[in-house]
Amino acid sequence: MKKIYGLLLLSFALLVSCDNQLEPFTPGSLTEEVAITKSSDLTRLMNSGMNIMTNRAEYVFSSVFTDEAAMGFNNGGQGIRLEYVFLMLQDDPTASAIWSSSYGAMARFNRVIDFSSTVVATSAADQQVIDRAKAEALVLRAACHLKVMSYFSPNPKDDSALAGVLANRIIATSEFPRRATNGEFYASIHADLDAAIAIFNANTAPAYTNKTAYASKALAQALKARAYALKGDYPNALTNANLVINTSGITLATTAAEYAAVFHTHNEAANKEVIFRLKRTAVQNSQASNLHNGWASVTNRRNGSPFYEVSRALYNQFAATPGDNRLAVNVFTTGTATTSSLIDPNYTTSADVKNTDILVLQKHGGQSALTSANGFNPDFMVCRLSEMYFIRAEAKVAAGDLTGAAADLKIIMDARFTTAQPAPVFASAQAAWKGILDERRKELSFEGFRFIDLKRLGTLAGASLDRDPADYASASWNIPGANPTNLSLTSYKWALPIPQAELNANGGIQQNTGY
Repeated sequence: MKKIYGLLLLSFALLVSCDNQLEPFTPGSLTEEVAITKSSDLTRLMNSGMNIMTNRAEYVFSSVFTDEAAMGFNNGGQGIRLEYVFLMLQDDPTASAIWSSSYGAMARFNRVIDFSSTVVATSAADQQVIDRAKAEALVLRAACHLKVMSYFSPNPKDDSALAGVLANRIIATSEFPRRATNGEFYASIHADLDAAIAIFNANTAPAYTNKTAYASKALAQALKARAYALKGDYPNALTNANLVINTSGITLATTAAEYAAVFHTHNEAANKEVIFRLKRTAVQNSQASNLHNGWASVTNRRNGSPFYEVSRALYNQFAATPGDNRLAVNVFTTGTATTSSLIDPNYTTSADVKNTDILVLQKHGGQSALTSANGFNPDFMVCRLSEMYFIRAEAKVAAGDLTGAAADLKIIMDARFTTAQPAPVFASAQAAWKGILDERRKELSFEGFRFIDLKRLGTLAGASLDRDPADYASASWNIPGANPTNLSLTSYKWALPIPQAELNANGGIQQNTGY
């Protein structure tokens, strides 16, 4: 019998299953076989796994390392000497957080999957609850594997390239598993998602009150589309994206109020287009883990303490076409003279751009997080319907249908602007890829996509990082080394380092090249 280490406690982060550092079994202690006997135990275990997944490191890193965020006027060194200047070390804290949260969550999901076959149902309805918990665990295990591969594989399009440790079962502490290939990861991801879809199709358990806070059939189909797009298998990506668009019942937000509600209102009825979000409450709030404190120490406003802002380059993209509702969702512009952004039309010639051009973040943990309902702790967006339209557009470019790709981008643009927008006209496939990458940047900003989007689409689009000199030009920034203007897409740093703690615990783990 295996010892359970606070398995059902939300506040306890289970060690990575391959860490080989668990304490020995103590006679009389609580075991998994004793702790997991009812459907409610599986549900609580699922919730604890999702709690572990709620880690802001990915979101902050993706924005700061790329070109979504810039240093705020109140930055005292947060991130400047690491992510912002592309300094990736073998013991990088972001890489460690993404790795450990993924594997910690999968350790929980693996137990849900295993124990779903041993828990005895009290009724037919109770069996449906057990089956649904298994389906949810399969979906989120697949999501974690997909995240690990996206960040740690040097080339997710190459089946033979290394990903991470394949955790599609409970791994004993005596094991020292190797890194699996991308091909093995993709096979496991799709097997899990297909198995989950089959369960969801047959499941009759009552719907959740907050349905977007739980894994669903729509999320399984969306993750299949995302995985196929990451690999570059666009026929299959198209099939699954269409399934979500046409059969999920989820619709795009089509007004400024509806779109703002997706991020600024944590009310199921008010939200459109959300496929899955990691639900957060004031009770779960912690300065060390909530999304808000990734951007500000206390308050994200001009008279507050933002140490990251919206980048000038991203702001310019929003402002380039008047009427884009995403500008107000991303940049705090509706406050008072002392709280809202200070926008300097002459920022390029300002002698003190740090203090004359202050673009306060509104979206996803920014100023919008300041509500009593969530206690600075907004939900983490994981998957939205708009992503499926972008994947469908990518599939059309890959098939040579540039007009069709433009039509899908127009659907998103029409939903985000106050008036109908002209469809883009692309003279080449590269221009179409660039158009998609630019629209993804505006639509999915601060939601953890930009790093992976540049990694997988940048070369196709002939594009890389887009940083405005104003974001690092002030002498008072005290940036070490050199101006962080760009990072080549051929750099080894687009694959994160395997954490040093993992290397120490498992001598069979191979480190990525360059670290």
